[in-house]
Amino acid sequence: MPYVTVNDIQFFYCDDGFTDPWKEPEVVFIQHGWGRSSKFFYHWVPGLARDYRVLRRDMRGHGQSDDTPAADWTVDNLIEDMKGFLDALGIAKVHYVGESAGGVLGAAFAATYPERIRSLTLMSTPLSDPTRGSDKYGYDDLAAKIENTPIDEFVEMLIKGRGLVPIGPDHERWMAAEWRKNRPASLAALARLFPDIDLAPVVPRITAPTLILAPGNSHTAPLEHQKQMHQLIPGSRMEIIDGTGHEIFVERFDECFAAFRSFLASLGTAAKA
Repeated sequence: MPYVTVNDIQFFYCDDGFTDPWKEPEVVFIQHGWGRSSKFFYHWVPGLARDYRVLRRDMRGHGQSDDTPAADWTVDNLIEDMKGFLDALGIAKVHYVGESAGGVLGAAFAATYPERIRSLTLMSTPLSDPTRGSDKYGYDDLAAKIENTPIDEFVEMLIKGRGLVPIGPDHERWMAAEWRKNRPASLAALARLFPDIDLAPVVPRITAPTLILAPGNSHTAPLEHQKQMHQLIPGSRMEIIDGTGHEIFVERFDECFAAFRSFLASLGTAAKA
C-alpha cells in the first residue's frame, strides 16, 4: 500500500492509472470530506483511470493516514499537506475534485497555489458554516458531540439524522463500518475549524476553470450558498444535483460523474501521446 511522508505525517493514498504506457496522463486528485476516506470514492476511478492518473489521498487523521495533535489542525497546515503531497510525488498540476471539507480546502489551495491547479471541481462544498450567527446546531456543537459520544452511537446518530444517506442496507453497513474507523479526536479537530472558515473573500481569487456540483438539499452546503459561490468565482459553472441530502457524490453518482466528465471534455484534457 502506498504511503508518503509529508510534514512528518504519513499519508496513505491510492494511485490508479490505465492509460496507454507511452502517454503522459494528466492527474485527477480526489480529496474526500470530513469523516470519510479515499475508499469512499472507489466508484469514481473506473470511469477516469483509462484517460487520467487518479489519486485519492486520506486526509490527516482519516482513513489510514496518521493522526496529529488538535493544535496542528489549521487550514494553512492542511493546504501545505496537499502541496507537500503533490511535491513528493513530483506532480506539478492537477484536476482537483474536492467533496465537502475537501472542497473547502481545495478552494483555499487553488487561491493560494493557482499554478498547481488545471481545473477545480467543488462538490457539496460549504461557503461557510450555514449556522454562523445563529443558535442552530453548528460545528462547535458537533465537535463537542463527537467528544462525548461513543463512535458507534455517533455513527448511528448520523445515519438516523440523515447526515449520512445510504443507498441501500448493504451500503449502510459498509459506510457505518468505515465511519467507525475514524478517530473521534480528528473528527472533532476538523469540525472545530469550520465555524471560522468563510470562503467568500477567498474564492474570487480562483483563476482555474471551476465546476460547482451543488446539492439541492444539503443543510451543510445550502443551495443559496452554492449560488453565491458561483457568482463569486469568475467564469465558474454550476450544476444543481437534486439528491436527498449532502452526499450527492454517491447518491447521485451518475449525474455528478457525467457533469464532471463533460467539464473535463470541455477543457480538452486527456492523456497525451
